[in-house]
Formats: sequence, C-alpha cells, structure tokens
Amino acid sequence: MPAVSKKQQKFFGIVRAVQKGEMAPTTPETAKAAADMKKSDVKKFASTKHKGLPEKKVTKEAANPAQQAAIAISMKEKGKKPKNFKEQLTYKHFVNKAKESSARVAKNKERQREMNAMAAYKDKKTKGIKFFDKKGSGRIKAGKKVYD
Repeated sequence: MPAVSKKQQKFFGIVRAVQKGEMAPTTPETAKAAADMKKSDVKKFASTKHKGLPEKKVTKEAANPAQQAAIAISMKEKGKKPKNFKEQLTYKHFVNKAKESSARVAKNKERQREMNAMAAYKDKKTKGIKFFDKKGSGRIKAGKKVYD
C-alpha cells in the first residue's frame, strides 16, 4: 500500500509522528487517522519514496452512471454537493444499472460456455476423442488409436 501522491505521503508522515508521540496532531484529520489506522499501515504509506509521485493525485470522473451515483450518494452523506451533479442519478437508477450489469455478466458467461462447448465438439469431430492408457495419451480417429 504505497502512497499515490506526495501529499498523501506527507500526510501519513505526520500521522506516523503523531502515533509515535513525536508531535501533537495538527488537524482533526491527522488525529482521527492516527487513532483509527494500524501503525504498520501508516508506516507503509509514510515510507513511500517521493521519486515518480505526482504532487497531488488527479482523480478521473467516474465513467459509468452507477459509479457517479455511488459518489454522489457518499458526497451527500458528507454534506458536499458533487461537481456536475445530475439529479437523475438516484438510488433506484443505481440499482437498475447494477441489475443490468449483473444480467450482462450472466449473459456473457452463458455465451462463453456455449463457445467452449462448440469448440470441444469441433475438436472432437476433427481431431478425434481424447484417451489416456498405459502406453500414453492420444486420440481415437476413424476407429483407430492414434498416439500423440
């Protein structure tokens, strides 16, 4: 769990110092993080090297409406209004999108099963039926055993 930005690494450096008792909490966030997180987790975040890290992580907008709805709901609970908030993103909309996604995944799995069955059938017809015996493995083709 390395830090994803320099700001995050610095924050966890402060939290680590608070946990060790080297300094007093500077903000309520540092005090809460110091109390809630394990020392080992904080150490992993704080020990991240700065090289190659951005100053601040740029967040991408959620691509699908379900993610946007989840973000909007969590921000409403915190008392913040999200940027580009769309009112049609309701819990009902979120649930419908989740059901559609679940149905799509099930349909794709069924399609993959059918494709695998067709490939096995084609393999059986063109190459023969696979067998294993004391001599080795092979295929039965035209009523005769052909060893690999």
